[in-house]
Amino acid sequence: MARPAEFDRRDVLEKAMEVFWRTGFTGTSVTDLVKATNLKPGSLYGAFQSKRGLFMEVIDTYAHCSLDRVATCLSEGETPLQAIHDFFERFSNDIVLDEIGRGCLMVNTMLELATEDDEIRHKITDYLLQVENMFCSTLKKAQDAGELPADKDPEAIAKFLMTGIWGMRVLSSTRPDPQAYKEVINNLLITLPGRQH
Repeated sequence: MARPAEFDRRDVLEKAMEVFWRTGFTGTSVTDLVKATNLKPGSLYGAFQSKRGLFMEVIDTYAHCSLDRVATCLSEGETPLQAIHDFFERFSNDIVLDEIGRGCLMVNTMLELATEDDEIRHKITDYLLQVENMFCSTLKKAQDAGELPADKDPEAIAKFLMTGIWGMRVLSSTRPDPQAYKEVINNLLITLPGRQH
């Protein structure tokens, strides 16, 4: 029987995540991961099989946390439409705090590897589509409640909002004035009735 790993897997994933998030998959070496996690190469390979295996699990961990945050935010609004406005207010605050411009790990990975690795592209596309579907579902609820006009297309709006999120994550790498984020969000939310920030 294989000997159980003598480390906290979640802790290792979080430490590895910070490295991959900062330098990308290609720019991260096994030596970097060994240094960050305080594990020997044999332990890393034994637990994750390869650098890529570790990276795939890091992506899953990051994505599940992100999905949980989005789901929680969209479920807490006073109304469905308000929940979307609240999400973007939190998103704006979070992105302003990203002072080093590291952006979103999933978006960064898509930009780095989408043309080279179909498995990773499909994995991240699936996660991002889940976020888009959460927006679409919330918009449909807003439409059912009479908040969103019947002539609006929830699917098209959800895709538009996701495109804005992608763009803002890329924009953050240029470290613009924080006001720029609010201006972009205000323009995104013009498609929706209700309060703007």
